[in-house]
Amino acid sequence: MDSQRLLMGEFEYDLPSSAIAQVPAEPRDSARLLADRGPCIPPEHRHISDLPSLLGSGDVLVVNETRVMPARLPLRKRTGGVAEVLLLEPLNSEMQAAGKEAGGDAREVGHGAWAALVRPSRRIADGTVLISERDPNVEVIVRQRLDRQRRAVDVLVDGVPLVDVWQAPLLERAGEAPLPPYIDPNTARNAIAQRIGVDASDSHAARKALADRYQTVYARTDGSAAAPTAGLHLTERVLHALRSNGVEIATVDLTVGLATFAPVTAEHADEHEMHVEHYRVPAATLAACDAAERVTAVGTTTVRALESAALARQQAAETGTRDICGWTELFLWRGAEFLVVDGLLTNFHLPRSSLLLLIDAFIGPHWRDLYETALADGYRFLSFGDAMLLQRSSGQ
Repeated sequence: MDSQRLLMGEFEYDLPSSAIAQVPAEPRDSARLLADRGPCIPPEHRHISDLPSLLGSGDVLVVNETRVMPARLPLRKRTGGVAEVLLLEPLNSEMQAAGKEAGGDAREVGHGAWAALVRPSRRIADGTVLISERDPNVEVIVRQRLDRQRRAVDVLVDGVPLVDVWQAPLLERAGEAPLPPYIDPNTARNAIAQRIGVDASDSHAARKALADRYQTVYARTDGSAAAPTAGLHLTERVLHALRSNGVEIATVDLTVGLATFAPVTAEHADEHEMHVEHYRVPAATLAACDAAERVTAVGTTTVRALESAALARQQAAETGTRDICGWTELFLWRGAEFLVVDGLLTNFHLPRSSLLLLIDAFIGPHWRDLYETALADGYRFLSFGDAMLLQRSSGQ
């Protein structure tokens, strides 16, 4: 065994279940913010509402404007067995990204138009038809295995196949917000419904309230199977205050999928295989970042979009700016070079996750001190939890 290789055991830490937020902060910008000031200096305990006082003229704040689909579909077999499908991305697009031939039009029924996670996958044979109890017009046909985790599926609404993300709103009644497995959907749904005066017994209205809260206030482009959770904290009030303080708000779009939330199961970091995710960085965002004194990314997905675009420009030896879009499997871990991002607003992440490895690459092993401080001080962790504001360490 090579002793120089990075062991994933370095990214273990004790995360008690009581520290995992089950309900988001209300209002959004009341979430706590641990503002890092560097190694050997105690961090500041602030709130998201304080962010405008921590950034100023010459700064650019970049957000991921992707929109979460109602991607989780509770279904049943015709025989009555319970199943669940989590839609990830249109499969034909992924095949184009990988440079593979689909063997025909991948959007046709029978070829499997979507990549998905299917549960219980081992008990569902190819060709099995799954029916939605919430919307009898929706059915899913499970197709072949794509790899160890994913299956190809066809999704039909009134017999018409869904072939792209712009059709995702058609699944609003059958589907629901794809919350991560460590959040109890009933707890979150009931609490959010109560907050806004929605009858929690009205299941459709309560699910819609949860889905709305699992979107950023600036979400624009359908396609993601999970929220870019750092952005859930931002409000129109905070964004307005940032602009008033001379901070430019710029956007990217990275479709959040398996590459973001798949656990790292390998023993060594270099053995982890990233899945591809689609991204787009507008020319105006690139120009703003080039001119900025400091670029702060909201969330790890924004970091990966910006750094992927920078690498694409570097590899093409481009000096001008244009919209850059494509597919990325960029895996940022210890030793990675950051070409664009100076600061990062991010949540607290799971042990052994690729997101935690990115934090380690960004600020070094100091992340462990910050996590220990946050746990000791009662910060709430993971998707509905609190946040950190980090500055890239010199040499990172």
